[in-house]
Formats: sequence, structure tokens, C-alpha cells
Amino acid sequence: MHYLLYLTQAHYVAEHRGQKIMPATFLATQVGPVEPNIHQLFEGGRFVMEANDPPRPVEDYLIEIWGRFGSKNVKQLEGLVERDGAWRPVFRKGALLEIPAELLFRAYGGGADAVPLDRRSSAGQNRNKEQEYWTLTGKKAEKWVPGVSNSAQAAGGARKAPAKAPRGTGVRRILSAEEAQRSNTASAKLPQR
Repeated sequence: MHYLLYLTQAHYVAEHRGQKIMPATFLATQVGPVEPNIHQLFEGGRFVMEANDPPRPVEDYLIEIWGRFGSKNVKQLEGLVERDGAWRPVFRKGALLEIPAELLFRAYGGGADAVPLDRRSSAGQNRNKEQEYWTLTGKKAEKWVPGVSNSAQAAGGARKAPAKAPRGTGVRRILSAEEAQRSNTASAKLPQR
């Protein structure tokens, strides 16, 4: 099961510009990639868990992955993972290290059996649109990619000048403890009516 989950994550990351299909972290172990949360759930044997149905595009993708890899036996799946260029290099550095999504992206970068999202019938319409987010201080939030440093992101493209927050968004400035103390002290000195 860990091989199937890992392959699902790897292919999805490669086909969707680094976006994960599930909030999972795979660790390089001697037996292959292991997701520690799933490992803990199954450690005591079978279990019953209630969950919401995944969104339709995710369900379609999982069905596609099952079609690609569901008929393979454990040895065949193991062979795919051993040759993928992501698990083994991380394991050589040390057991229980995270296999980063960036490495999965490079290792599975649109492989021969990858089907790009825009060629799927259930493709999301808004996936490529950039959304704007604003911090509590009124600065435009920069996109953050887990496992990629800010300097590496900056090297990928020129940094834009910070934009101002749109008016009427309700963004307020959060005061530090010192500023709040000064503000309280100043208001206490005002004459009372």
C-alpha cells in the first residue's frame, strides 16, 4: 500500500507542478518509502476510519493510478520505486529522511505514462490562476513551496516590488507587545471626560 501511495503522490506532484495530492510525508526507509501516519494507523492491524469522499478530480486520479499500478505485484512496485531516482538517493543519505516533493517532481517529471492535468476530462478550471493573499501587516504574501528556500525561489524569477493591500479588505496592523504598551500608556494620559 505504501508503494501505491508513494507512486500516487510522485506522479501527481510531477503532473501538477509540485502540488501534492495528499498532505503526506514519505520517509526513506530500508523497505522503501513509508508514510509514518499511515504506518501508525495500520500498525495494530485493520482499522475502520470514517472520511469524506475526495473531490471528483482526486477520485478520478486515484482510479487512474489504480488502473496503471493496481495489477502489479509487490515486487514489480518495489522495482519501480527502486529505479525512480528519488527514494534511493535520500536513503543513502540516511534512514528516515524525508523524500521531498521537489525531488519527486524531478524524478517523475512527466514520465512516459504521465497524463498531464489539462488532458484529463475532469481538469479543474482554476488550477493555473494565481490567487492573491495578504498578511496581517498589509503586505502581499509570497508563494511558499515546502522544501524550497526563499533564495531558490527568488533565483527562479525576479522578485516583484511588494504590492499594497487593496482598500477595504479589513486588514489591520497587529501591534507588538511594546507598541501596545506604549499605546495603552498614551491613552491613559489623555484627559477623561
